[in-house]
Amino acid sequence: MNETKEHIIKTSLRLFLQKSYKEVTMNEIVEKTQISKGAFYHHFGSKEELFKEIANMFFSSGVIDYSLFPDKSLKEFYNFYVQYINVSFQKLYELIGVSDKEKVSVNFFLVMFDAIGRFPEFLKIEQDQYNISIKAWEQVIRNAKETGEIKSESSNMQIADLFLYCTDGVFIRFVNNDKSNSYGDDLQKAFDTIYVNLNI
Repeated sequence: MNETKEHIIKTSLRLFLQKSYKEVTMNEIVEKTQISKGAFYHHFGSKEELFKEIANMFFSSGVIDYSLFPDKSLKEFYNFYVQYINVSFQKLYELIGVSDKEKVSVNFFLVMFDAIGRFPEFLKIEQDQYNISIKAWEQVIRNAKETGEIKSESSNMQIADLFLYCTDGVFIRFVNNDKSNSYGDDLQKAFDTIYVNLNI
């Protein structure tokens, strides 16, 4: 990817993370990227084409490689998960050049919902990732039950969903509050609470 195209993508991604697709105008993209409309159209046929490439990059960055995760202990698994998510967010923040003070105002769900609404194929990507995630979580929960690490009458899928829904819920709370805690810190506390209660 050449430097101009990368610059357009990075700058526009930041705009799309702060506003909806509809609210970001071509004039704003041109102004923020400091390039001419001709230079923009040399790389992208339209704002929609640019947004689709950004959405594809965004969804690709959210793909989790569970083969890297420890699977003998649920606690080790979810601790690794929190670290993995933190690293993924850090890479995304670095990509768009967002400072620590700005992190809370950046709403990744805006891109996600806009992309799914405009391009149905991204819903399939999201559903495929959920299916991969649920299988990985169910497997480690099954192992944890077999070893006696956790004791719960809830099904493996119910427990897995609890962790995954918690991931999204903590994130929604995080982006809507101005606080010093990181997303990873809040997610760690939530996961620890779930884990403790699995043995009550």
